[in-house]
Amino acid sequence: MSSLAEAPVHALTSVWMWRGQRMHYARRGSGEPVLLIHSLNAAASAYEMRKVFLGLEDTFDVIAPDLPGFGASERRRMNYTANLYTDFILDFCRARIGIPCHVIASSLGAAYAIRAAGLAPELFRKLILIAPTGIRALADERPTRLRRTARNILFSPVGTLFFRVLSTRPVIRYFMTNQGFQDARCFTREHADYLYRTMRAKNAKYAPIAFLTGMANCDISHTFGRLPQPVQLVWGRNARTTPARQAEDFLARKPESRLILFENCALLPHDEHADRFNQLARQFLSS
Repeated sequence: MSSLAEAPVHALTSVWMWRGQRMHYARRGSGEPVLLIHSLNAAASAYEMRKVFLGLEDTFDVIAPDLPGFGASERRRMNYTANLYTDFILDFCRARIGIPCHVIASSLGAAYAIRAAGLAPELFRKLILIAPTGIRALADERPTRLRRTARNILFSPVGTLFFRVLSTRPVIRYFMTNQGFQDARCFTREHADYLYRTMRAKNAKYAPIAFLTGMANCDISHTFGRLPQPVQLVWGRNARTTPARQAEDFLARKPESRLILFENCALLPHDEHADRFNQLARQFLSS
């Protein structure tokens, strides 16, 4: 294990070779394993889960990987898809965890976790899903001509210039304070600095391009209702990119799921209201 300057959750990180690529993950604590899966966006990484990681390590064995193409994991010029991320989660659970684990996953990362749990239910125990997508939002996986064309353009130097603009500090702050957080004061200087650095890393654009063009979308509309695992849905009441009303799509398919709404909260309840989120997560996973 090695201590990295860019360790996303302020912990020692390990390197796992997966399909010839270096995947980084942080792990700490003892107890039942809890796998933390971050969302996908232009600056995604396990840093999103840092407060959950630090808040649950006294009770659980918490594991937070950087998904392929993000954070400290290797970033290659390649196509990143829902199947690739689902395979990564399944292989990681088998090779690095080895026993059934709980999962806390966010947004599109939650869709991948749902698909993985449907394919191999024996690997997963309880799921906490934060503003998951895959039924209405980000569900169309079709590799249309328009999407392939957009991907090819963004793979070119034009895309490099576009990503440079996207990764400027004013744009990062605009998105985080208008979409990520209800209370702009929650977006700290440390958080802004980390996002800026991770977006300026070598080959940083390729995995986000899959997200931006819809090539990494994941349809779980037929999978979610068949999950045997207990599910807790968590939404910020004021989320805009994935509005809380979309919880109805999930409850309609699995009515026994529990929905928790966070007031005065946008897209990141596990960051904006970390103490309450961790308390509820601990109660749900331990019950």
